[in-house]
Amino acid sequence: MTSGQVKGNRLTTRWLIKLNKGMKKYFIGVDVSKRTLDCVLFDEEMSKMRSCNHLKTSNDSDGCDEMVKWLRNLNVTKKDILVCMEYTGRYSYSFAENLASRGISFSMVPAMKIKGAFSGARGKNDKMDAIRISQYASRYRDVLKPTTLKDKKIIKLRDLMNDRKMLVKDIATRKAIIKEYENNTSEGRFKRAVACKVLLESQLKDIEREMIELIGSVESMAENFRLLKSIPGISFVNAVNLIIFTDNFKGFSDARKFASYCGIAPFEYSSGSSINKGTHVSKMANKMLKADLSMAARATVWCDTELKSYYERKRAEGKSFGCVLNAVKFKLICRAFAVIKRGTPYVNTKKFAV
Repeated sequence: MTSGQVKGNRLTTRWLIKLNKGMKKYFIGVDVSKRTLDCVLFDEEMSKMRSCNHLKTSNDSDGCDEMVKWLRNLNVTKKDILVCMEYTGRYSYSFAENLASRGISFSMVPAMKIKGAFSGARGKNDKMDAIRISQYASRYRDVLKPTTLKDKKIIKLRDLMNDRKMLVKDIATRKAIIKEYENNTSEGRFKRAVACKVLLESQLKDIEREMIELIGSVESMAENFRLLKSIPGISFVNAVNLIIFTDNFKGFSDARKFASYCGIAPFEYSSGSSINKGTHVSKMANKMLKADLSMAARATVWCDTELKSYYERKRAEGKSFGCVLNAVKFKLICRAFAVIKRGTPYVNTKKFAV
């Protein structure tokens, strides 16, 4: 054996020791629903599933205590386990809070990833879903990272933003009715639409006021909001969105990763010599966030001379509208991460050019 092979073996051994030290011994898959939790402790021989490996309990604090007691009876300690679950919004977040309060590590995984790992599987029920989640956790144990819960104020800000979006849609509906009956204002439908529009607009102002007060209550959040608003094209909605979905710029390390999350980053689609579809953005993305960024990009192209000249140059080169708009969105994301990293407002250096 050469000295290089010996050195390589030593490095591999050290890496495995380091990996095993931080790796959990037991993996629990949990299928979360509104009222119940189906918990399965991973077993290498899942085809011989024993009844003691499965627990069905309530999705509340008492149910979480029952799960801890169940694990204790199986001689499994809290520090040695990783609970894996699909992200199901409010239901999984409530369960995650109960786990965090008891010092239990957990990982929330998008349902699409688990579904993709078992694309050929047949049949479905709560217990089977929990088994597959536990298998997924064991299979991807080297890349699965514990999830850290977002700050409660970020969660509240997200809920307020969702309420705001619903109100904006409702107001648009009433405006359409008002326009339809503008020549017949005596109709009851017209009067109801006007009254409803006034009420909804009042609620919209209240929600926006509450959002601003919430942002102002956290110093770092207020500062980031101020910095984001300094970027041309980034208005109230997109500034709040960036704070929410980056977890106040703690959830993403750089602009490229966030661009991938938004569905802006292009990916290659090719195989061998017969399939070459070029590069396209993925459909696995936060489409609502992407749509709001599209509005910001359109506004920026008109109000920012630098990006306007960039847009016109790329369109003249034959690039499609969507492709160039995606590039503008990425530039906006890069500017957002840059001002947060520097801690200073955006400065348009173009106006100082000679």
